[in-house]
Amino acid sequence: MNWNNLGFVICKPDAVYLDLEQDILSFLRQKGFQILTYKYVTITPDLCRRLYWEENKDYSEWWHELESEFFNLGESLCVLVQGTPPSSYQSVSDLIEKKWKGNFRPEKAKEGTIRHTFGSRNGIFNLFHSSDCTSATKRESSIFFTAEEIERLPYQRVPYSLKQKEKHNLDIADLYFRIKQQCIQVSSMHPEVKKRYKNYIDEKHYQAMSVSNSLKQTWLYKTLQEEYQMFYADIYEDHLLKCITDYKHFRNIDYDKLFRVFAAIGLNLTSWETCLFKTTMLDM
Repeated sequence: MNWNNLGFVICKPDAVYLDLEQDILSFLRQKGFQILTYKYVTITPDLCRRLYWEENKDYSEWWHELESEFFNLGESLCVLVQGTPPSSYQSVSDLIEKKWKGNFRPEKAKEGTIRHTFGSRNGIFNLFHSSDCTSATKRESSIFFTAEEIERLPYQRVPYSLKQKEKHNLDIADLYFRIKQQCIQVSSMHPEVKKRYKNYIDEKHYQAMSVSNSLKQTWLYKTLQEEYQMFYADIYEDHLLKCITDYKHFRNIDYDKLFRVFAAIGLNLTSWETCLFKTTMLDM
């Protein structure tokens, strides 16, 4: 088996949750790759550590914890693909990594890449993982596929049938403005200020509808800067609004405590929403 012609990729939990794995595999097939085998796996914190941490000693602990929480939200689709890389690329892994995956930062993912085409949300909710070289393909695929499964690859044909699921949505701007509207509603600020603030948020919420998913995080960051400047005095009088608007201190937030406060004011978020909110805020 020529490992230079093999690639290992993962449709991450957000891709599966959004029912995009079929489209992503179709994308790969259109680029000339053959789907050899795949399996749905819930990537536990231990598997996540083996996938990322053991090979990258500089991988920060807090980022690993976020990745682990994200991967544990639901199933991922682990896939082995085969192809013939052009001479300008060292391997299939190199080709997918450099040409088709896209930057882990959504706003930097080039047009035509998977992360741009299907709209990744932030540095963790970015839909797709791929091994970056042949040795990584060997190591990472062995975490999810047994030696026997890999040895059988040349002799089997995998039926191309994925799970049928309910479609969901993950929109960080919609989530943020829904949270902000409720926090303003329960605040003790002056009614006239509250009305003006709510109108501002409603208008921004409407504007966000025309922003692509890959640009919403950076767009939201600019909105936060504007919002913070416009309502600085009123925000500082309300601890909850200050907490979720003062973007300079997002990494100091106790998010578990924050989500309990949300629940107390009637904001009951799903595990997907809490993880999306936290990873976006920490990634700003």
